[in-house]
Amino acid sequence: FVDDDWLAANDLLPPSPPITAPSSPALKANGSSKDRFQRATIRDLRLKPVTTVLANSPCADAIETMRDKGFDQLPVSSPSSNKLVGLVTLGNLLSYLSSGRATATSPVSDVMFDFTKLGEVVTDPKAISLNTPTEKKQHATTGEGESHPKRKEFVDITRDTPLSALSRFFEWN
Repeated sequence: FVDDDWLAANDLLPPSPPITAPSSPALKANGSSKDRFQRATIRDLRLKPVTTVLANSPCADAIETMRDKGFDQLPVSSPSSNKLVGLVTLGNLLSYLSSGRATATSPVSDVMFDFTKLGEVVTDPKAISLNTPTEKKQHATTGEGESHPKRKEFVDITRDTPLSALSRFFEWN
């Protein structure tokens, strides 16, 4: 009774139901043929919370968190808001500590890759769903008066960003 092959050979397995795709009420409810993600957002993915470290935390805390979780890098968030301000890597941290440029009590902000020093941040999630680089350039010029074609665009992606916009972002970037 434990061997499925023996049960099948002796016609002792119950009949299996026909294989059909399960119905999805979410797909039927929206019914949009253009948006393959049915207007779902990143929030709808129900992802696990992101482990971060605060910018004013000591380097020792960041190292301990990375070792406990098995990470080699951590996003750094602002102490005053939940906004991403940088990234700290274990290699960079250890390099700073071993060279004496930082101590275990130094704030993570001293050794992180600081995103606030980067050029341009696009905060409109609709801008990442533009179809072509030409459309992106046209969008960048509207409202601001001039375009910065040599500057890299950094996009603010939130939990409310549509999956269709995120997919388009990954296709073009």
